[in-house]
Amino acid sequence: MAERANLVAKPNVTSPIWAHFGFEPDEKGLPGNFNEPICRICYKKIPVSRSNTSNLRTHLRIHHPATFAALGSTTSASSEDRPTTSGQGRQLGIADSFAKGTKYQRDSHQWRTLTDSVTRLLLEEKLPFNLVEKPAFKAMLQAFDKQYVPPDRKYFSKKAVPEKYMKMKDSLTRELKDADHFSITTDMWSSVNMMPYMSVTVHYLNTNWELKSRCLETSFMPESHTSDNLSEALRSALKEWSLDEKRLACVTSDNGANIVAAVRKLGWGWLPCFGHNLHLAVTNSMNAEKERTARAMGLCRTL
Repeated sequence: MAERANLVAKPNVTSPIWAHFGFEPDEKGLPGNFNEPICRICYKKIPVSRSNTSNLRTHLRIHHPATFAALGSTTSASSEDRPTTSGQGRQLGIADSFAKGTKYQRDSHQWRTLTDSVTRLLLEEKLPFNLVEKPAFKAMLQAFDKQYVPPDRKYFSKKAVPEKYMKMKDSLTRELKDADHFSITTDMWSSVNMMPYMSVTVHYLNTNWELKSRCLETSFMPESHTSDNLSEALRSALKEWSLDEKRLACVTSDNGANIVAAVRKLGWGWLPCFGHNLHLAVTNSMNAEKERTARAMGLCRTL
C-alpha cells in the first residue's frame, strides 16, 4: 500500500481510466515508476506492462465496481491507452474529442437518418408523440449516439409523420392505379369516448396477383349518419385516392339501413358482410331457444 501522497498524473494519455490512477513524484515532481501506477481510491500499487491498462481495469472492476461501471466500455483496453507521443497523435486526439462533443446539424445525412428511424418507431408501434420528450427515451438515444439530439414532438406531428404519410400515400396511389378492379369495405364505429368514425378499406390484386387490403382512411363523422352524408363520405374517399368508380366491383358493409341506402344511392354494387350475418343468425337462434341455450351453457360451465 502506497503512502497517501499527492499523486502525479501520467502525461499524454487519452484513456479515461487514468483519471483514477497516478504515480509517486520524484524529486523534480515528475512521475516516478511508470510500471507501478497507484490507485487514487485505495492507494494500492498496480503493476502494468508498458501502456496496457488491463490490470488497471481489472482492479477497478473487482475492488471499485461502481467506478468501473461509470467508465463504460467504449474503447478496447488493449488500444485505448497508447501515449500520444507525437504532435500528430495529440492533434488527432483533440480533434476526436471535439468531434464527439459536437451535435449533428439538422441538415446532415446522419441527423435525418436517425430522425427517420424515430419516426418509423412512432408509426409502426403506434406510440404517442410525447415519447420523444421522455427523459428515459432521450437518455437511450444519447447512449446510442451522443451527437444526436432529437426534435420535439411538434416536429414529428407537424412535419415528420405528415411527410411520411404523403410518401406512403403516393406509393399506394400508384399501386392502386395498376389494379384493374377493386372492392371496398366500410364500417361505422365509435371510440371508447363515443366519438363516431367511418373506416374505408380497399381490396385488390396487385401486378403479382397478390391479394392486398389497405385501410385508406378513418374519418371523423360528427354529422348525422344519413344516407346522403354517408354516400358523400364514400365518394370523397374514392376521389381522395384517385379511384375510378368504374373499376369498383362492390361495397361490403353490415346490414345497416343507412349505409345500404347510401351505397345504392351511388349506384354501386353492395354485398352484405358474411361475418355480420353469421353473428345475427347465431344470436337469433340462441334467443329463439333461450331455455335450451341457458341449460346448455350451464352444462358447459360445469366442465
